[in-house]
Amino acid sequence: MPKTKKEWLLAIAKIVLVIVGTFLVAFGNVGFLAPLDVNAGGLNGIAIIVRHFINDEGMKVLVYNLVVDIAAVVFWLIGLLFVGKEFAIKTLVASIALPVATLFFTACPGVAKITADLGELLKTTGNGPTAGNYLLSAIFGGVFVGVGVAVTFVGGGSTGGVDTLVFIMEKYLKIKQSIAAFIIDGSIIIIGLCILLPSDTLFLLPCLSGIVSSFVSSVCIEFIYIGSQSSYQVDIISSKWEEISRFVQDELERGTTLIPARGGFSGEDKVILRIVFSKREYNKIRTFIAQIDPKAFVTYTRTNAVFGEGFKSHKVDNIFTKKEKDDGEK
Repeated sequence: MPKTKKEWLLAIAKIVLVIVGTFLVAFGNVGFLAPLDVNAGGLNGIAIIVRHFINDEGMKVLVYNLVVDIAAVVFWLIGLLFVGKEFAIKTLVASIALPVATLFFTACPGVAKITADLGELLKTTGNGPTAGNYLLSAIFGGVFVGVGVAVTFVGGGSTGGVDTLVFIMEKYLKIKQSIAAFIIDGSIIIIGLCILLPSDTLFLLPCLSGIVSSFVSSVCIEFIYIGSQSSYQVDIISSKWEEISRFVQDELERGTTLIPARGGFSGEDKVILRIVFSKREYNKIRTFIAQIDPKAFVTYTRTNAVFGEGFKSHKVDNIFTKKEKDDGEK
């Protein structure tokens, strides 16, 4: 729990970032993807599949909102049961904000008309809807969704939803998050294709566009949030190295390494504190160092891969590869 005024302001700022990111995700879904039924996976993809069976246009909006609302709650409860309280707390704000944001863009007077007009414009531009219309919707929808997810990550949260299944697959099946996300979203796209294509041959184009949108979204998340690398190594020279080390061990549950050093100019004995951490912990460490010692000398290095306790296993033992045999085993 935050104790000082500064900590409270930081906590509030992070919550605001999560809410802003969630609203960007909802706008990308409602304003660009949903009007042309572009199925890029996620809750939006599930809602698009379900509402396709509704003939009344007015009811389609209601059904879309209901599916997003119910699915958000269900996935949050699944995350609480199978992933744990920490994940549930991180996704609580977004799990509440996403249905609210979706309702805001689909039912709020004035705003709903703007998003509806945008969707109609995407459908009718040129001789639309053509492949160009679908591609345009997919790209811009993917950008808004990707940027929104990245902003929620910066706020220390997660968008929840089908991300819950991603974390479950990582925890129990040892599948990398990016691969798990691809499997989940790809499955939603394929399911939609199999269910709806026999009754509507035109549904192939939205599904193919959804793959493009999913790719654009992933690129935005990777390069806007931190970059294409998965982990960081940081070397810290600070008089407060003991406090920083304690924070890393107690709060982040990461190990630290102390490297004796001597200043080349001053000749003073110093300690280099080395830490390796995941990209999700980048802001926490950087914020803490800035608070406790703004004059600390810190270098951050992106790593291609990290193996060992708390990171990847040295053995390749996930479901995509055969488990390595011990020496002498036949």
